[in-house]
Amino acid sequence: MKLLYTGFDTFDVSFKGALSVESRDTLLSAREAAAKQNEDVLTAIGPGNVEMHVKGHGAKGGYAFITDTGPIGEGWMFKNSLSPSQWNISVSVRAAALAAYGYAETKARLQQRLQDMGCIVVEESVRRADFAMDFLMPTDFELKLEQFVAHGHCKVSPHWGEQQTSGDPNKPSAVFRGRQLQSATIGKMPGRQIIVYDKRAAAIEKNNFFWFKVWGIDRDDKSKAVWRVELRAGKKHLKEQWRVATFKEFEATIGDIYCDAAKKVRYVDDFQSDSNITRQQPHPLWEAMQETLQQSLLDFRSGLLPDQLRQIEREQARETYKRLIIGNCAGLGATYEMSDAEVQADLADDVRDLLANTITNPNEQFDKRLGRARHRLHFVTK
Repeated sequence: MKLLYTGFDTFDVSFKGALSVESRDTLLSAREAAAKQNEDVLTAIGPGNVEMHVKGHGAKGGYAFITDTGPIGEGWMFKNSLSPSQWNISVSVRAAALAAYGYAETKARLQQRLQDMGCIVVEESVRRADFAMDFLMPTDFELKLEQFVAHGHCKVSPHWGEQQTSGDPNKPSAVFRGRQLQSATIGKMPGRQIIVYDKRAAAIEKNNFFWFKVWGIDRDDKSKAVWRVELRAGKKHLKEQWRVATFKEFEATIGDIYCDAAKKVRYVDDFQSDSNITRQQPHPLWEAMQETLQQSLLDFRSGLLPDQLRQIEREQARETYKRLIIGNCAGLGATYEMSDAEVQADLADDVRDLLANTITNPNEQFDKRLGRARHRLHFVTK
């Protein structure tokens, strides 16, 4: 077993404050354009010209504007209010950004973003913080639900694949992919939650291939099993149990919060004869997780530079478009009822002629599509 990565994976903060009039008006125009075009619009706000995609709708909680500064950035939401005495601003930092910058630089980037966007900020409140530890596990490792030890009131939810809903939000959910347990969750958000899951499988399913670069392993190497232990502290747990809101309070307390969670929830080792589960030895995975929590959690980062992560995102997008082209070409050949021999002899030339005619001749429709693609991929291609 080897520790491959550790660091914050989710960091959500609310700010009491407001946008400037100019930034608010820019977002209003962008939202209207996005709603009309039925796709996100690229714009820039504030004295620092912060670039972001803007959606054509708002979100629950009174947020009028949903914006995104890219896969190595953050998701920002704003209320249509200019009163700095209200909690008008919300941000959720991307996992890739946290991996690239770590906590301290991420906090500094958020503060600089607010200034560059022309926001007036009075105070902050940390809403959620998830801390992740990824371990290279033996290939024969199997997660077993019965080896978790937690308080009787804790909700324990096993997952074997895509979750199915039972209609009862209080009933533990269980779904299957074969007979192997892929994930187990103890607790419920916005309280305290611990989740152990097959991170390699999750990274592939969600197309988060940058994790393989972080881990330093080949994503095609199925012999490498990566499991994640993730500790989640939600708004209710932070505020009611630990009285944590500000950055200063968070930094002083978060280590104790996670260590306390790791003590109250345990994962015990295999094949123990002692019938008293409270005396059973912890699993090596749990011991390694607890040892990691004894270090300075605020200092962890992946070691990858933002440009490296951006390059991975760009290459991933490029491969996706290549696969789409190949799939569409196969479909085109089928609609022409071409034989295998005709496909091999003529399809490439037919597609090349089609593209050449489209690109070299004046084509307003293609130009519009190219412009939209450049806007959509702005944050991975710039």
